[in-house]
Amino acid sequence: MSWLQLRLQVTPDALDDVEQVFFSCGAVAITLLSDANEPVLEPDPGETPLWSSVWIQGLFPIDTDIHALRSGLEGLSIVLEGAPDVDFVGAQNWQQAVRTYAVDRVFGERLWLLPKDQAVTIAKPNLVQLRLDPGLAFGSGSHPTTSLCLQWLADSIKPDMKVLDFGCGSGVLGIGAALLGASVTAVDHDRQAVLATSENAAYNGLGRDRVNVMALDQWQPEQYLQHFDVVVANILAAPLQALAPDFERVLKARGAIVLSGILSDQADEVMASYAQTDFSSPEFEAGWARLQGYGRGR
Repeated sequence: MSWLQLRLQVTPDALDDVEQVFFSCGAVAITLLSDANEPVLEPDPGETPLWSSVWIQGLFPIDTDIHALRSGLEGLSIVLEGAPDVDFVGAQNWQQAVRTYAVDRVFGERLWLLPKDQAVTIAKPNLVQLRLDPGLAFGSGSHPTTSLCLQWLADSIKPDMKVLDFGCGSGVLGIGAALLGASVTAVDHDRQAVLATSENAAYNGLGRDRVNVMALDQWQPEQYLQHFDVVVANILAAPLQALAPDFERVLKARGAIVLSGILSDQADEVMASYAQTDFSSPEFEAGWARLQGYGRGR
């Protein structure tokens, strides 16, 4: 299977806006690269980037509407450094690139995310290992929104909780919750994500009784009313707002809602869509927000 790869050079202050356009037009993976073609990380809030420009590279389905993508980029009040590079890549080439930038990181005191095939040279017996191969699905653990959610899960998940991972991508959030003792329902509109989550769950020794993966057209919220202890969704602000009624319906009384994929200045607007949820102060990282709150008792 071939994919459309778009690569363009932007200034650091334009990254958030360009990422939003990429994701809204269907990007399944995004990588940031330096001029030396090496991966770079976004600076923490308040820090000054060490680079004056950066390449942002997105992978899109082959049938992506290029005109909509171009219009979205042209609508930004930013200056792009030259014309975008557009190419077609095979699945195997992109998978290898994703593996090159895979994450090895500990979250909280319980969860260790590391690449699928990485050898462990120093044992960490108190940590649960989450082995991940993102393949062609979003969610390597490197993006701030993913790491913010993983941090919450590592600190908060208890055995036998029921968790909904909506927009599961690679399955990194749902599988992490399952390894910490939860039973997980994982949902995504992208068949590639459903496959990636299923394969990653199996590799981590988790059967369907622990991680039940389904495509969006199989998801029927009315079958899960007041069912979940935790709803976690790392997608985009607009769908998070549209899904608020369904998320609140499937959440148990005083259950937790954890939302990310949200730019810092979108946090208040998203929280306002959840009429039955009491949110605490958002957590921020690199211009992105994580919202966490609890449903009001019914």
